[in-house]
Amino acid sequence: MALKSGPTGMGQMRSTRTTMMSSSLLGLVALLAGCSSSGATYSVLDGQAGPDDELPSVVVEGSDEIAFDTARYVGEHDDTRLWLARAERPDTVCLIVYPNDREWVVGCGAEGGAIGVGGPSGDFVVTPDGAPAPDDSLKVADNVFVATN
Repeated sequence: MALKSGPTGMGQMRSTRTTMMSSSLLGLVALLAGCSSSGATYSVLDGQAGPDDELPSVVVEGSDEIAFDTARYVGEHDDTRLWLARAERPDTVCLIVYPNDREWVVGCGAEGGAIGVGGPSGDFVVTPDGAPAPDDSLKVADNVFVATN
């Protein structure tokens, strides 16, 4: 799983952030990580782009792995906005977690498995259509959950 965070100081510096996720979410991520990406779908990504789907400029300028035209706004949790997008790499999806211009995080992983993304705003999991909801989680949108413990 690739994680990138927004600027941590002055200028446009990026850093890789190691995160801790709840044990139940880590277990689900490990369990689903071996799932094949063939046939995986993400209903959130199927809709037409709208005005809310545009990513903040700091994310566009600071991330080279997202296919920006595929980004879809999925909702908000505790003042943190969330987008799901395809990556520039084939068969890869990304979750953009954006509380503000300084603490945003992008997490990407192979289609078909659970993708865990953690940061100052909490722990989130992306699952493909039809996958069970992670234990101890709250649904933010189709395919996107936040840990509640």
